Amino acid sequence: MIQKTSKAETPRLGQKVVVGSLVAALLIIFVGSFIYRMQGKGMTVEIQQERGGMGEGMGGKGGPMGMMGVDMEALRELMRKMETNPEDPKILFELGNTFMMMQAWDKALEFLEHAAKNAPNDMETQKALGMVRFELKQYDQAKKIFDKVLAKNPDDALTHYNMGILLKHYMNKAGEAEPHFRKVVQLAPKDADVLKSAQEELVPAKAQ
Repeated sequence: MIQKTSKAETPRLGQKVVVGSLVAALLIIFVGSFIYRMQGKGMTVEIQQERGGMGEGMGGKGGPMGMMGVDMEALRELMRKMETNPEDPKILFELGNTFMMMQAWDKALEFLEHAAKNAPNDMETQKALGMVRFELKQYDQAKKIFDKVLAKNPDDALTHYNMGILLKHYMNKAGEAEPHFRKVVQLAPKDADVLKSAQEELVPAKAQ
């Protein structure tokens, strides 16, 4: 999540990871869904994975673990799928998410843009793409994407929260951000941290 920063502190956008190759950059592909929180900030993105293979070295069951904790069997499977179906938005989305976990934003952008082109109405892809645009400091483009998501899903609490953070802390539009935080509180998401943070954003600065 994007954490509030003091006037003397420049907002940090996380450490950039240099990606030497696809194999070296890929992490484990997890089963199910989880909340991935951007390191050092209050912005949150929900990443959904539908296939997996967590290796035994990480406490799960699966094939042998390779470099950087990669489940090599899961990686080979994913690469085989991409070779067979290079335009499959689901596979492209998985790859984009994986690079997001590595904070390899340029590479994530490449796969997510391709996925969005092939599945323009998939809002999970759009949300991930908005996060990548944010990480690349492309704030206007990130806002446009979040606007698109909210037009389709007006009760998406996570996107309202992210929009609020983007507007208030990175675009100097606190007045426009407030309704988004109020919407999060109204929707009362299950993620207690998101709800608490939205409530705190609504408290006047002197009272915090």
